[in-house]
Amino acid sequence: MPESLIAGIPVHFPFEPYPVQRAYMEKVIQCLRDGTNGVLESPTGTGKTLSLLCSSLAWIRTRQSEHQQQMIKMEKADLPGFGGGAPGGDLSELAKTVGRANNWGVPKVIYASRTHSQLTQAMRELKRTAYSNMRSVVLGSRDQLCIHPEVMREQGNSNKTNMCKLRVHSKTCSFQMRVESRKDHPDLRGPTIMDIEDLVKVGQRLKICPYFASRELVAQADITFMPYNYLLDPKARKANKIELGNTIVILDEAHNIEKICEESASVQIKSSDVAMAIEDVTHVMKVFASGESQDMGGDEPKDFTLDDLTLLKEMLLELEKAIDAVVVDNAIDGTTFPASMMYELLGKANFSYGNVATIVSLLDKLVQYLLVASQQMSIRKGGTFTMLSDLLTIVFANKEDVMSKVYASFKVHVQMEESKQGHGKQQGAKQQGGWLGKGSIAAASSSSKAAKIINFWCFNPGFGMEQLLNTQVRSVILTSGTLAPLKPLIAELAIPVAQHLENPHIVDQSQVYVKIIGTGPDRQQLISNYTNRDNPKYISSLGQTILNVSRIVPDGLLVFFPSYPMLNKCVDAWQASGLWADISGKKPIFLEPRSKDQFTSTMEEFYQAIRDSKGAVFMAVCRGKVSEGLDFADRNGRAVIITGLPFPPLKDPKVILKRRYLEANRTRENQLLSGQEWYNLDATRAVNQAIGRVIRHRNDYGAILLCDSRFKDASQVQQLSKWIRGHLGDRPQCSPFGPIVRELRQFFKNAEANMKQPDEREAEPPLETVCKTEDEPLAAIPKIKREPGSNATFKAAHETAIKVEMANSIKTWTPADYASAAGRKLGGGAAPNAMDFMSRLDSNVSSIDFNCCMDSKSGSSDLVKIHKRERSSPTPQESSSQVAKKRYKLVENIKVEPSSSQVKEAPESRADFLRELRSLVNQDEFRRFGKALLEYKNGSDESFQALMTILLEILSAPKMRYMLVGMRKYLKNEHKKEFDQRLAKL
Repeated sequence: MPESLIAGIPVHFPFEPYPVQRAYMEKVIQCLRDGTNGVLESPTGTGKTLSLLCSSLAWIRTRQSEHQQQMIKMEKADLPGFGGGAPGGDLSELAKTVGRANNWGVPKVIYASRTHSQLTQAMRELKRTAYSNMRSVVLGSRDQLCIHPEVMREQGNSNKTNMCKLRVHSKTCSFQMRVESRKDHPDLRGPTIMDIEDLVKVGQRLKICPYFASRELVAQADITFMPYNYLLDPKARKANKIELGNTIVILDEAHNIEKICEESASVQIKSSDVAMAIEDVTHVMKVFASGESQDMGGDEPKDFTLDDLTLLKEMLLELEKAIDAVVVDNAIDGTTFPASMMYELLGKANFSYGNVATIVSLLDKLVQYLLVASQQMSIRKGGTFTMLSDLLTIVFANKEDVMSKVYASFKVHVQMEESKQGHGKQQGAKQQGGWLGKGSIAAASSSSKAAKIINFWCFNPGFGMEQLLNTQVRSVILTSGTLAPLKPLIAELAIPVAQHLENPHIVDQSQVYVKIIGTGPDRQQLISNYTNRDNPKYISSLGQTILNVSRIVPDGLLVFFPSYPMLNKCVDAWQASGLWADISGKKPIFLEPRSKDQFTSTMEEFYQAIRDSKGAVFMAVCRGKVSEGLDFADRNGRAVIITGLPFPPLKDPKVILKRRYLEANRTRENQLLSGQEWYNLDATRAVNQAIGRVIRHRNDYGAILLCDSRFKDASQVQQLSKWIRGHLGDRPQCSPFGPIVRELRQFFKNAEANMKQPDEREAEPPLETVCKTEDEPLAAIPKIKREPGSNATFKAAHETAIKVEMANSIKTWTPADYASAAGRKLGGGAAPNAMDFMSRLDSNVSSIDFNCCMDSKSGSSDLVKIHKRERSSPTPQESSSQVAKKRYKLVENIKVEPSSSQVKEAPESRADFLRELRSLVNQDEFRRFGKALLEYKNGSDESFQALMTILLEILSAPKMRYMLVGMRKYLKNEHKKEFDQRLAKL
């Protein structure tokens, strides 16, 4: 890979970096070098993730190299005159031990993003780089990683977590117990980068727990991938034992970071939760009193007494009474109280800083107990105790000495809890069938009291960020395609920032068409504000606009709505008027579903429609899954329509309180936004994210149509991403619909003529480039007579063969052979070897000897075996219509002794390798090799050339070629590519 010197650090990039990528990597390296923080914006499609990974890991690798040199100097300093028992030797060993434990002072990277799909994309990018051999690990939840069948049967992540903890505590999970003995297995610690799916597959193969195995890998990892909440939520950070001292924290897709920081410090409790917690405690007390617990089996933990339960019940009854006493003046919108009210409320029930740790511990023990008890009797699984534990942990997480800041940053909002019709509390409890139905119980212990929801909301994202900075991290880098404007973001997070960047886009002006459409084809104004969104004429005109655009835009068209209610309203109206049928007549329509299972299948159907060249329309919602993290590159997304500005709900209590907080705390010095500016910016950031789905790489092109006349307002334009503002100009205006249709048609006509069209197989593995395509029928292969008793051997060989997709296979081939053959075919490379099977297929030969690659150790050396992929045979008509194909003929088995280079492999351990090498070469050659190797370990590129000269001189003979190949693993990473090239020329 090309090497670029950026900010004094050699960075290996998959190609020559563009100026925007170089500028981005320079800022990242400056942050890491100086130990400062950065806020970097680079539009989606500019290679942001790739630049981020390459620059940060290049800096890490440079630091590692420097420390290795220091270690070599230490070892040299130990050699002369210092015996093992000398004090100096002991100190040196101690220094080395401490150094290794601290990773020699080299920082580690934590790469966090919002979702696991975004993390998977980042790991896929890492696999493409020269840093793919650096140690990495991804952290996931038990819901994603657990392979224990009984735990997986539990509903909900909380239940799975508690069941897992129980099994680990009682030592009844065999998968977890095997982790310690198999954590160093090559499959787990191998060079490959493993995402969540890979970890699960390895766990299933080794019969070990992927969840606990991944945590074993963290200590040795150079880079750890994890979701935001593992990093920003103190509870999750503690549970996952994440150490942040001297780490580099990268927060990708950080446009949501303020919201995530606020949510991680916020919590909610309902009257119904408290009521059910009281019921659960009472039930456990009854079981204890009646002695039933002895009959339930003695293996569940009961680390609490009847007195503990009695005390907890009294506290919960007091809490229920205190919540009932809260007066809610506005039953519809709720009532807001200062943050101190939450501490007063809990104080009335005797919850305080002094006893909260003890109570949280008791609640966790109760959850474990109920989890076991629920399997043998009809009882809830303790979910309400988990909620109560979360409440106490978050409320009392703030130290007593920062209470003044807490009171300024938090508010308590009390709402009325909606109730379902039931016959009293007991009936409700029976109907709900578990703690997940917590909302169905509305009545507290006194039926005359209305049930309430107590919200403890944080409005200062700097609170969560401050906790992160206090962990002594080296650098925090916030990056996204849509961070602008940067100043308000930095002000809200209250983070000291040394490096800023707002990158332009990587694409040319001719690759993007951006217009504001203020009126539809019928000249009806397009504006999705509160007063106009119910207007039937507006909804009809918007549908007509989408219909006309769908006729022009090739392949995929994305349409984003401000909210789900607006999407549903439009769909209903268009279906009634017939517009829906008109649009779907041009392209099939897909709607963004809310459930996870439906979402995956819907996306696959959409991509299939694109592959089938039908084109498709995907209607989704701003801030939804589609707008945030999905890639609609090339044909998947040729245009995006934004139907309105997705403002937060104006009368939502949380929105009102956020605006009030900003107005109350805004000063000239802190540069906080006003409440109205924040409100507008929240909508525009969501729009910027949705727009970013379309242009995904340097050669992509697409149209962006803003179908709301409010986009022409200066206040809205200024908050759009910098690269979009460049396309709209200084004074953007709404364009008439007629000229837009002509311009749009011309834009796609020019783009299709001038731009490189995507290759359908570009992203496919190289294996497929050397295989027959689906439309080429295979020649009929005669059945081969097998020797008696060879059925088991044949079956085993067949099972091995089908693992190599779309290819014939014989025993000694591996997918690596296919890949290298593909690379030779695609890249030119060395002249093909006449004995290479792939080369024989390429050349004009009349027969191929399948026996020349047989394993001499196989018991069936006289047996020809051919296994072909499963597929339906072509019909006679199809066969006859095909043009003449190359024919392959099976010949008699000619026994060919395989050369040693084909069957031998160099020894794995260094000592065995040197021992075998000494036996193969003479004393003088071995001495020269040893000298060159020592110089290479301590030297530069010249010493590598000298080593290569000696290696090629003494190991180039065919019988010793395997030792030359084995030498590769002892080379430095930067020299392996040249080694492979020189080896290929032999």
